[in-house]
Amino acid sequence: MNDKWLGTPPSMIIPRLQSLLADIQSLASPRGFNGPVDPVIIRNCMLVQRSVPCLIGEMSGHPHIKEGSPGVTSELFYLDQKRKIGRSLSRWYHFDHGLIG
Repeated sequence: MNDKWLGTPPSMIIPRLQSLLADIQSLASPRGFNGPVDPVIIRNCMLVQRSVPCLIGEMSGHPHIKEGSPGVTSELFYLDQKRKIGRSLSRWYHFDHGLIG
């Protein structure tokens, strides 16, 4: 299942997220972090921002956004328009009336 927004099926996203989790956990390890193995070298580097898939809309039941207020999710990792659900890094969302547009 390839999604037009995410572009990658869950069977490929899951191992990538598991690898990311393992790397982040190693940063907090009591044994310490010795640095990445075979990192890619990047020269003339600068920090920039890019667009990622997310949802915007009026939030209901969000722990940090006032009831009925507009909000933007963090990057989406899963979107199922038939089930009307999406998963960001931190939580699930349900768009009960479907997506607009």
